Amino acid sequence: MDLSSLQRDSAKVEAGEWVGDIPGFGEARLRVRGLESTAFAATRARKERAVPRNQRERDGTLKSDAARRIFGEALADVILLDWDGITEGGKTVPYDAERAALLLTNPDFSPFADAVVWAASFVDRARVADAAEVGNGLPKSSKGR
Repeated sequence: MDLSSLQRDSAKVEAGEWVGDIPGFGEARLRVRGLESTAFAATRARKERAVPRNQRERDGTLKSDAARRIFGEALADVILLDWDGITEGGKTVPYDAERAALLLTNPDFSPFADAVVWAASFVDRARVADAAEVGNGLPKSSKGR
């Protein structure tokens, strides 16, 4: 096992990368940071500390609704940076941070949040050696494009 094959591309985790071929997400692409980015950890921790007592369990942990909301807010604030190929009623929807926050905190749009988490996890797993194989910051398409 060559150690260089294990080296994570932390620059991409922090800066973000375009990810396509997201399962169940059609042709859309997302530009995301990794969930292991320092910005995500700091933002999530700051938001969790600010949660009032009435949204916490007796042991101090967050109630599930508060935890879900905080996670979605942190995804919107620092993970999702842009999108391409998102449509509504056949019309292209330009990226908008406010709209992204609404989608990522609304339980009815959990498949959207799942796609963002999947893409961010993909960025977390990126290896320095992968960049040489892929070349453009996007995973090779399984569709041969």
